[in-house]
Formats: sequence, structure tokens, C-alpha cells
Amino acid sequence: MLLEILSSAVFGGVALYAHLQKSGATNDSEKLNKIFSLTGLNVRDKDKTYTAQLVKKVNHGWGTEYRYRIPLGRSFEDYHAKLPHIQDGLNNRSTTLQISLADLKTLNRMQPLFPQIKDLLTKKKAAKKEVEMSFDGLLKLKVYNTPMPTLVSYEATPLSDGWSVPVGQIREGNAIIQHDFEQIPHMVVGGATRYGKSNYLNMLIATLLSQQPEHVRFTLIDLKGGVEFAGYRHIKQVAHYAEEPEEAEEALLNVVEEMRAKQQAFKQRGVKNVQEAKDPIRHFVIVDEVGELNPDEAVTKEERQLKERCQTYMSQIARLGAGLGYRQILATQYPTGDVIPRQCKQNSDAKLCFRVQTATASRVVLDETGAETLPEIRGRAIYQTADKRQIVQTPLIDTQTIRHVVQPHIVIKPRKEQNDAGNNQQSGTTGANPPESGQIRFFE
Repeated sequence: MLLEILSSAVFGGVALYAHLQKSGATNDSEKLNKIFSLTGLNVRDKDKTYTAQLVKKVNHGWGTEYRYRIPLGRSFEDYHAKLPHIQDGLNNRSTTLQISLADLKTLNRMQPLFPQIKDLLTKKKAAKKEVEMSFDGLLKLKVYNTPMPTLVSYEATPLSDGWSVPVGQIREGNAIIQHDFEQIPHMVVGGATRYGKSNYLNMLIATLLSQQPEHVRFTLIDLKGGVEFAGYRHIKQVAHYAEEPEEAEEALLNVVEEMRAKQQAFKQRGVKNVQEAKDPIRHFVIVDEVGELNPDEAVTKEERQLKERCQTYMSQIARLGAGLGYRQILATQYPTGDVIPRQCKQNSDAKLCFRVQTATASRVVLDETGAETLPEIRGRAIYQTADKRQIVQTPLIDTQTIRHVVQPHIVIKPRKEQNDAGNNQQSGTTGANPPESGQIRFFE
């Protein structure tokens, strides 16, 4: 029966294929070769021209992966710089109007073929192919038949019951990948303003509160004047809170002292880490806008010394904290120079970078370019670990969901403790005094 279906459908498909063949754009492989040539990626040596050599082509349900051996004299950066040209070239009309054998199999031989083919072409006109590029000795191009969704709802995102937090949806199979803080304790998050960095930090905190309300602890350092984390500062899981560099120094010092005390306790017990000690507590130190602690931007000698101490404490947490149950997330929207302390970055095997403005900014976060070419879509990011790099669409969490998660954990302090909170650190929390009962505001 399949043969009969194909024999009926092929007549309509053959005419279309002949037309496309005449136009010179019957497949993406041919189109890629032409794009490489027209964008100057081929290499001329005397009377010879060297081109990218197609080594392997693999068809998938989501699209096609091409692997090329690039000519001597060209680098991955040369090809990556042409990514917009490649993607736009593959999306011209002559390329998108292809009908494949798989398309023919979808046609119903019991119905008129022409309307079905017309409908198929209409859908293909609307489709937009997207391209991912990487290099592992061979240039790898993944050409996706349909674009990644521009919105992934947090409410529809599956959660874990451990220390894993959603990172985002990938193209292959529309799967949601998770970041396990037990496997990779520290993370760097970067991205220009309005592209999703702050949303991700809020989602991370809300997820940990939902999954581990009795075992999670936070040190929240919001150096954007409390814009992001003010709604969490009065929950019982927050051990330290800061909005200014002076408060950040005190909070970080408290964390380091607690960490060293736990280290001594483990040593006396003869255990090496929280897993051996069966310690269920995990303490997350989250710094939003770590660039505010960059000593190079200090105005006075005293300010420079303060910020150097802060960076020293963050480096100690990054080096020693993993086995003691401390996880550090450093975030910045100004990824330039040494804004992220080097030892912190070296000990953070997970990096999440939203769109940035320049290749230099991408290198600061990821150690390589790529984030500057991400589309201008809120929530689109590159998630990179030691062995993998993936483009993701991070989930969007709304304020109402955050309120619902946070409200049960709020601790309202008595008036006297409120008045003394700025000078008395018995609560273990730094920062300005909390509001009176009924005056707490969330992300407004």
C-alpha cells in the first residue's frame, strides 16, 4: 500500500522537484557550499581553491547535522562570524520550498493531492530554519527545521525533588535539561539587561524553596539596590542579606567563618564532605551584579581594599565550599575584564550566558564567543559545562508564582528586633531594617 501511496504522490512531487532543481536550490548541502563560497570562506592558494569538505551528513527528526573538515588557513571563528549569513541563506524561499520523501509519505492518496501539496508548501514558507555551530576538530552545523520556542512557561516545567534546577528547553526532542548542584556546585550567570538573567535567578531561588524548604539556606547579595532579592530577605531560609558592598563584605565573611567551622567539625568526625557526613543542608551564596565588587572600579583606597576582601572571600567559597555544602552563583550584566574573580570562574564548571553585546563579553562568561550572536529573545541562553554546550530557552516565572512560593516562609520580626536589626547580628542577617507586619512587598 505504501508503494501505491508513493506512486500517486510522486507525480505531484516530481514536477515541484524539477522546478526547484532548475532554480539551483534543491537541498541545504548545496546551499551551504554556495554560502561558504560567496561569504569568502574558501581559501585560494595560487591556482587552487580549498573549500570546506563535507565529511558526514546525518538526518534527524528535528533536522540535519553536517560535519565539515575546514581548509587550512580558516578557523572556527571565521565560520562562526558568518553564522547570520548562513542562517539567512538557508531561509530564502528557494531553499524552504523543498519536498522530501518524508513529506510525500504524509500525503493521503484518498484525497486530492494538489491541495495537500499546496498546504504543505504554505507550512514550509512559514517555517524558519535555525542553525547551531560548534567545533570539535570538525565544523558541526545543526540545521533545525523549526525554530526553538520563544516562551517556556515555568508552570509547565517538570521539577525535581533533589538539588536540580531547570536550565531550559533544548531543541532536540523539546526536552527540559536540569542543572544538578550536587554534581556541579558553582555557576556563573551573565547577560545584558532585559534578556533573562534576573528571571533565571528568581526561578532558581523559587525552585530551591519549593523542593528543599527545610534544607536550603541562602546568602543573597543584591548589589542592584535590592531590586531583585528584596522580596526574599525576610524568609527563614535567608541567613545573610546585603545590598551594599560593606554589607556584602560582612555577609561573605560570615559565610567563610561558618564554612571553616564546618570544615573543622568534619575533620574531627573524620568525614570528608557533606555526603559522608549525611548533612542535608545546602547553602547557596548568590551575588547579583558581582561587577560592583570589582576593585578596579574603586574610587578610594579604602573602597578598593574592601572589594579585594570581598573577592578573596568569594574565591575561598569557590575553592573550598563545594564539599562543605556551599554553592556559589555569581551573576553580572556587565561582563568585561576581570569582573568575575578568576578563581571563582575557574571553579565554576557551569556557565549560563544570555545575549551580550560583544564577543569580548561572551568570552568573559564562557571563555569563548557565541553569546553575542544569540537572537534578541528574552530567555535565550547558552548553557555550558565542562563537556557540553547547549542553546536553551529558559523558563519564564511570573511574580504571582514567586509570591505563592515565598509567602509561607516569611518570618516577621518583633518591632524591637526590627529596630535593632541594623546593629544586632543575632539573626545572622545584614542589611536595612525589615518593614512592619503587612508591609512586605514582592518584586513590585
